[in-house]
Amino acid sequence: MLRRIAFLRNLWLRYRFRFAALAPAARRNLEAPARLRLTAPARSCSYVVVDIETTGFDPDSDRVVSIGALRVVEGRIRLGDTFHELVNPDRPIPASSIRIHGIIPAMVAGARPFGEVFDDFLHYLGPDVVVAHHAAFDLQFLNGAMKGKYGFELQNLVLDTVPMCREILFRPGLRYPFGIDLDSRQYSLDNVAKVLGIAISRRHSALGDSLATAMILQRVLARLEKGESGLLRDLARVARVP
Repeated sequence: MLRRIAFLRNLWLRYRFRFAALAPAARRNLEAPARLRLTAPARSCSYVVVDIETTGFDPDSDRVVSIGALRVVEGRIRLGDTFHELVNPDRPIPASSIRIHGIIPAMVAGARPFGEVFDDFLHYLGPDVVVAHHAAFDLQFLNGAMKGKYGFELQNLVLDTVPMCREILFRPGLRYPFGIDLDSRQYSLDNVAKVLGIAISRRHSALGDSLATAMILQRVLARLEKGESGLLRDLARVARVP
């Protein structure tokens, strides 16, 4: 039902913006759902795993200071095909946020604003499936930029690795190494990575966190492939962000 609603909404948007003067990347984004093959094996699909660092947690008042992404194709992380850029938020960065991601005002003083960086990211993204850990947070900022510039939200399928882990990787009630019970604790990136034996390089950097998330996605795709079908629609059923 959600897939049908999304398809009809996209069809309406394509009709509404058919004569609009959109940037080529935005025009291609409108076509993303038409290129999505839910019946394809999930492992065969192309994903863009993304992470953003911000001045805070409120998408209405806070701004992006860094964005990182990399591509996963046929279950392989393409380390030579990454996107990473610092962003000038055009406002102070609170000390509480600096303590998390380590990005100080001097580092972004000469950086481009997110509106410009976002266009390059949109070109990099193409029609691929978007993946993030706790994806709803990142999606609020990405959709805010997309809607502000072009009048509609990202049309890509967006998947969250948190429900992937909860529903595919870890069985409820099962104890895991290091004394962690993922059935009763929050699925933080640190926690999941520790259970899976993934070392996070440069934690709370956009590219470092997206790499860790991509490695989690690899584990999910391998496990899904061992199931009855392992299709993209099975992954979307579990992890799609509305």
